[in-house]
Amino acid sequence: MDESNNAVIGFHHTGVVVPDIDAAIRFYTELLDFEVYSEGSWDAENAGFNQVVGLDGSAARLCMLKGQNAYLELFEYVPVLEPARRECNANETGIRHLCFAVRDVQAMLARCIELGGSKINEPYSVPGGATAAYCRDPFGNLIELVAPGGRFPEPFTP
Repeated sequence: MDESNNAVIGFHHTGVVVPDIDAAIRFYTELLDFEVYSEGSWDAENAGFNQVVGLDGSAARLCMLKGQNAYLELFEYVPVLEPARRECNANETGIRHLCFAVRDVQAMLARCIELGGSKINEPYSVPGGATAAYCRDPFGNLIELVAPGGRFPEPFTP
């Protein structure tokens, strides 16, 4: 691995904007068995946060969730802005889904629905490989649940 100052040392987290951070914390901690790592907020006068997120006069609550080998950062901006368009489909340009490796796709899909999410499809198993299904969280974000196998590797662990 390149030890220079410009080397990537790893993927850190994905940020998800939600309209209700308390509901999102419940959903993701209960579905994924993640834990709250840190919580915070900033107001419109906080120049540092406004610089980081590239907005003027922003205000938000945030929560960093910690999983086995990943972080998930949740944001609830104030005021909550409704999306300008409908839910995106998996084939549209841009970042489209979060993928979580699981042992039992069917059980996790059922749990997602129980917690207020929705199913996109039934799990599909590639012969000699992975099993996967798409679903949505309660806020419309796409989630892929995958049981690794074959050419689809186990999650990276240092």
